[in-house]
Amino acid sequence: MKKFQEDNAINRYIRERIKQARENANETQTQLGKILKVTHVTISDLERGRTIVNAALLVQVAHHYKKPITYFYPPDHIISISKLEEELLELFKELPATQQLIEVDYLKQQVKTLKKDKGK
Repeated sequence: MKKFQEDNAINRYIRERIKQARENANETQTQLGKILKVTHVTISDLERGRTIVNAALLVQVAHHYKKPITYFYPPDHIISISKLEEELLELFKELPATQQLIEVDYLKQQVKTLKKDKGK
């Protein structure tokens, strides 16, 4: 697996789906690592975004969990996210849950005000 510095929405989606499939199967990182013939550290690094999954490993994961390969592909709206949207999302995720709710309410008010002003 390749070391990867840049993280993006597609890679985050793929690794989240791998983790989701593993957890839904009630498997540990160690168990999945043994099945894929890699270490649990490799699985941990993959799920945390320290490495990116290569196509061959993704096919093995899909086969092991009896999922179509497309299960791990992001929907189009994830692929087409702009850099600004991606940056906003990352910043938003760093906020505590209560602060996220406050910020969403604030943005809703801003949009509502803009729409109201536009209608005048």
